Amino acid sequence: MAESVKVSFHFFNEVLDEDYVESLWATVVDEKKGWYRLSNVPFFVTGYAFDDIVYAVEENDSLVVQALVEESGNSTIQLIFFEGADKNNIQQKLEALGCGWEGSHLPNYISIDVPVEVSYASVHHYLETVAGNGDADYREACLAHTL
Repeated sequence: MAESVKVSFHFFNEVLDEDYVESLWATVVDEKKGWYRLSNVPFFVTGYAFDDIVYAVEENDSLVVQALVEESGNSTIQLIFFEGADKNNIQQKLEALGCGWEGSHLPNYISIDVPVEVSYASVHHYLETVAGNGDADYREACLAHTL
């Protein structure tokens, strides 16, 4: 089994309106080249997805992501629930559509992984329905799929 490490992204977080460091788990692909495969769905950073391979360098005892090496083909959707939303039902529906998701430290905020083999048209339609009902809003933080 490949070694797990933490890699970090340093960026301005538009959701929280502040400079931010987001750390994700990754597995070592090629340590000499500085290549790591993301093992989490990013919560705030954009342009990256679960299973992407990134290039990271060591800075101040941490691995800081510098660039994307290889796209996984997965997409990342970041979703915030509004008051009164049936979070469990929405999460179960996303799972039924073939997506994975991770909850953040913010209680009403999740990141959704849309695997490369899943039809994004179905997921997008469902997200538009959820947003249209006033239950949540979302952003396509890393969109590798087409409609």
